[in-house]
Amino acid sequence: MTTTDVTGEDTADVILRALSVLAYDGGDPRARATLADSDVLIPSYGPDDDGGDPIKLNLPVTERTVRVFTSEARMIHSLPGVRYYCVVPLGTLPAYWPERNPSLTIDAGSPDSVMLTAEGVRTLLSAGGR
Repeated sequence: MTTTDVTGEDTADVILRALSVLAYDGGDPRARATLADSDVLIPSYGPDDDGGDPIKLNLPVTERTVRVFTSEARMIHSLPGVRYYCVVPLGTLPAYWPERNPSLTIDAGSPDSVMLTAEGVRTLLSAGGR
């Protein structure tokens, strides 16, 4: 299970497989590394947003959740008005997680959408947990 050269719809499959493995063995180092290294799209609402600069990463919280997407097509399907996004590895999110402790929704509006609690984000995606 690797994310090398994985793009678009395949990223969703990689993330789902890693989460399936972690459901049975939360400490599986390979699945945790795969999950943390998988790139996702974070919607932004203008070209002047952070542009993916991890130092300035600002996670948008909507309805007590942060939404990320595994492809541009899935993002546009769920949020048709969003035209900008930045691409970041899932593993960077815990370092910038909002204090309000929202959940994380991966591919909202998709049949294989996944939601993690704030604790799940910290536990499963933390680079230190690999």
